[in-house]
Amino acid sequence: MNDGRNFLNGRPMQLAMREWRIPGKWRGLLSAVAFGAVLGVMGPFGSQSALSPAVRYLFWMIVALAGFGTAAVTQRALLSAWTDGSGAKRIFAGAAASAIPMTFFVAWAFGVVQPGRIFSPAQLLALFPYVALVQLLIAGVMSPADPVAVVAAVEQSAVDPEYPPDFMSKLPPALRRDIVALEAQDHYLRVHTLYGSALILMRLADAAAIIDPRLGLRVHRSWWVAKDSVRGIERRSGRAIARLANDTVVPISRTYFPAARLALEN
Repeated sequence: MNDGRNFLNGRPMQLAMREWRIPGKWRGLLSAVAFGAVLGVMGPFGSQSALSPAVRYLFWMIVALAGFGTAAVTQRALLSAWTDGSGAKRIFAGAAASAIPMTFFVAWAFGVVQPGRIFSPAQLLALFPYVALVQLLIAGVMSPADPVAVVAAVEQSAVDPEYPPDFMSKLPPALRRDIVALEAQDHYLRVHTLYGSALILMRLADAAAIIDPRLGLRVHRSWWVAKDSVRGIERRSGRAIARLANDTVVPISRTYFPAARLALEN
């Protein structure tokens, strides 16, 4: 049986990856456009629900182009200054180095399209690994090294998502698992779990910004839900709701409904 890992290491996958690497001077530009399009579809860091499709695609195209430019400068500096070590090491070093300025750029860009949104130092630290992962993919595309090794490394690093430690530490120990939803209450946030709820000092927008989007999404201006806690989407008197594992009923606003239906019904 041809599982994912065998396919990754097999000749068909290597051929596909080599064909995907566009030769010539247009490779970086076309790859940036492709990355921007993918990020526009995914809508990471809450951008899918916070930005309109037109703004979201333009936003991620600009971020992708900036990422390729930063990676190109970093790779050129490493190639001229680092003569020892393998190409794979240079790829990882280039991704890590270019991710530092790109983390600040992404945070600044979010502030432009969402006025008033500011990333704290803790949020910047939480953002860095995801930016570094994207920069690793970009560096693999731009590097002459075999891209299969880069894809394998990315696959290895793509572990199951977890809630940020800084967020979980705000909760009582007994409630640091099985989160089902977050509810905004003024300047506080009520964290609902299967074992009860707790109120913490944090804004819903800030929590949604640091939580891995694979774990959940906003469905209302006052609600964020964990994907694995949703038992179904229903309609009551013409209004959409999400029924959670602990029988909590969460409203889904019209603004968030398309993204919620796509994420929660698949």
